[in-house]
Amino acid sequence: MVKLLLFEYRKHFFKKSIVLAILLFSVLNVAKIYSVYDQTSLLSKSTGSDWNDLYWEMYKDFGGTMTNEKIEKLMSIYGPLDKQTADNTASTATDNPNTYTGNVYNDTLFFRWNFVNPMEYAYMYRNYANDVVTVAQENMTLFESLGNQYEYRKNAAIVDRFKGRLISDFSYVEMYENYVHYDFSAFLVIMICIYVLMNVFVSEKETEMDVLLLTTKTGGTKTVIAKIMSSAIFVFIVCSWFWLIDFSAFATIFGSLEATVSPIYAIENFANSSIGISLGAYAVLSSLLKTAGILVLSLVFLLISILFKKALFPFIISLFATFGFIYLQEMYMGSGRILLKTINPFVLVVNRELFRKTEFVNFFGYPVISYVPALLFAAAWGTVCILGMMILARKNTVNGKGGKVRVINNL
Repeated sequence: MVKLLLFEYRKHFFKKSIVLAILLFSVLNVAKIYSVYDQTSLLSKSTGSDWNDLYWEMYKDFGGTMTNEKIEKLMSIYGPLDKQTADNTASTATDNPNTYTGNVYNDTLFFRWNFVNPMEYAYMYRNYANDVVTVAQENMTLFESLGNQYEYRKNAAIVDRFKGRLISDFSYVEMYENYVHYDFSAFLVIMICIYVLMNVFVSEKETEMDVLLLTTKTGGTKTVIAKIMSSAIFVFIVCSWFWLIDFSAFATIFGSLEATVSPIYAIENFANSSIGISLGAYAVLSSLLKTAGILVLSLVFLLISILFKKALFPFIISLFATFGFIYLQEMYMGSGRILLKTINPFVLVVNRELFRKTEFVNFFGYPVISYVPALLFAAAWGTVCILGMMILARKNTVNGKGGKVRVINNL
């Protein structure tokens, strides 16, 4: 079986065209990440203000564990600036020697956007989490009195997840903010998978080798298993390569890993996150789930391709299927239809939608956190696709021995 697996891998995936496509897409991916930095980062030169050096100089004073001394020092700088610019009558000179950036308005924006607002969010998050716990506890009392056990259990789960939450350190989170919302590399990987996997089953059919393989000892089911396993290995390697590029490029271009140990809710968009792990741990978890999601999609592509004799039709159908998954994901993203969102295997690819909020699915009166059914549905998708391929391979074996005509395979 190992020899067959290696043979299938070399035959389908050790090709110059595939390597070149991966390298080309890797360069494109890095270029895209740089454009994200250039267009979104407050510290990039495209903002029109060279804040980078000043930021890291100030970060030495205000970064790390938040203390009253740091907050007082920050406000002693920002307070006067805010007052001077409140009525828009301050000097607009750009070469003022008594300012940090040459302009008092620019100073105000620099400290407000880079330090005051993000530090205020981090400092006040404990109060926000406590308010969530208080409201949930009040809801527990209410729903218990009404006999609504599902809502009671759901609010109890919210209390467990939010109780004791706080952000003790002020960190530069801009790199992780952009990293967790970056999906372009996943789209590139899916395109590579569609392009490569279409030939895994079709190549033998185009040359009628599939009929000949049925007469060998390793033909039929064993060959199908080897093709599926070699495809899964390929998907895992390509995903790992691109996720490594993503993290390395973001860390290098943004120039910091400061927030790696900060909790995921240090990103304001994840204030209601259902998990409390660090951003570094979430980067690993997200990569694993994206890989799992793309693996499931790849199994769908393989199932489609096994139905045809030519690669063009399954390629087009797989493209439409991918866009369909993306459309459904956009349709139900942020909606209250949580179950419908979790059925879509593409939700694992953009898995921040599973963790950005604390959402539950009603499972016979018990609240189940949304990422659990998402994983179960993805496993079901994968299982159905594998079983489908095995059944179709067995039918092809019967048809090959009995001489029956395979209509759909002639397309």
